[in-house]
Amino acid sequence: MRTKANIKRKNKRIKDMPFFLRPREKLFAVGVKNLTDPELLAILLGTGSSKHNALLLSDKLLRKYPLNKFGTHMNEIVTIEGVGTAKAARIQAALELGERVFSPASIAKITIKNTKDILQQIRDIADKKQEYLVVLYLNARHELLLKEVVGVGSLNSMHITPKEIFSHAFKTPCASIIVIHNHPSNDPTPSDDDISFTRRIHEAGVVLAIPLIDHVIVCNSGYFSFRDHKSSK
Repeated sequence: MRTKANIKRKNKRIKDMPFFLRPREKLFAVGVKNLTDPELLAILLGTGSSKHNALLLSDKLLRKYPLNKFGTHMNEIVTIEGVGTAKAARIQAALELGERVFSPASIAKITIKNTKDILQQIRDIADKKQEYLVVLYLNARHELLLKEVVGVGSLNSMHITPKEIFSHAFKTPCASIIVIHNHPSNDPTPSDDDISFTRRIHEAGVVLAIPLIDHVIVCNSGYFSFRDHKSSK
């Protein structure tokens, strides 16, 4: 039976733990690769809550949210006692730095040849609860030059204009663009607004000589590609 004394002992402050068990000291003693996920997360958190020290809080978070899904649950994580916006921001920044360091973009040029390549670039927005509008800017060899989140919200409420999309194209040697957005409804079927929006961007691309290659709608249940749909007719 767990008594209050046992719980208190288990939740003692990290600075009261043996030196070799403290995450930060352990990192310098045995190397970062020898730390567990909770220990690494505890270092980012720095402190815990009144109920859990940083190590126990980290373990609690990782049991509830798998590490590879942390980014998609940040709105929930920030509300947990002991986390808050400052710590959540540190976690998100660390995840983004890791993604940038180990992303294919840091190793070699990314070439977008087909819909599968497009989906690889925007898999993180498929399960977002808001609509995200992402644009991929490609050079003449279809290499990815830039990936930008142009808007958040429904296409109708975002009021995104062709100018806002193509303004980024002029900052790079851009030869074409690909537009992607997600459907939180989990149905990738394009709406009338999606079709109208695609037509406007396509027409602007013709005028600017920066063609719209594709508009892809993604969600957890699948995707819809305007280019694939057109070619299948």
